[in-house]
Amino acid sequence: MNFFGRPRNQPARQQARQATPDVAQSILKLRQTVETLDKRESHIQKKVEAQMLEAKQRMKKGDKRSALYCMKRKKMFEGEIDKIRGARMTLEQQMMALESSATTMETFRAMQEGNQAMRSVRANVDADRVVETMDDIRDEIEEANDISAAIGQPLDDALEDDEALLAELNEMEQLELEESLLGTPAVPAASPALGELPAVPTGAIAMGAGAAVEEDEDLAALRELEADMAAA
Repeated sequence: MNFFGRPRNQPARQQARQATPDVAQSILKLRQTVETLDKRESHIQKKVEAQMLEAKQRMKKGDKRSALYCMKRKKMFEGEIDKIRGARMTLEQQMMALESSATTMETFRAMQEGNQAMRSVRANVDADRVVETMDDIRDEIEEANDISAAIGQPLDDALEDDEALLAELNEMEQLELEESLLGTPAVPAASPALGELPAVPTGAIAMGAGAAVEEDEDLAALRELEADMAAA
């Protein structure tokens, strides 16, 4: 017995079991074997047809013994074809099972890698930490709002000054309103006393149309008289 490794007399069969075969190579080998069996089946099928043809020819010649021998060989070839088909069916089943297993293992490995990736992504994150972070975010938002409100609020002195000025403006408006309501109306012009005659108009007195015609005729006559006097 070797204390530093594998026993020297370990059977070769056990060593072969420890070696893990490659699935892809196994599937390729099975496919090649199936193709080889197909070719062999086609070759033997030709022999079956040849024996059948020869048996017919022997029967036509009356050689029943030779015809019977051809039929026996035909039956033997057909038995070989049945074996080939059975072996091919087994190989195809193995190939399909290996392909299915390979697909299953690839899927499983992909799921394992995805699971490991998820673990690595959330290595330092859990539900409690997320809840704490969300609470911290809400607190920070509230604090920021409070700071903004405090900054936007006016100082007390400025607020008092504004209130005083508003009160003064209100007082001025009230005084103006009282003065407009209590103000005395303007005194109208004095009417003429009883017994007094109205003032004599100084302007020209408008006359009617007939008076205007008569005045024109008089003026014309006066001008003729003045012209005559000047000519004399």
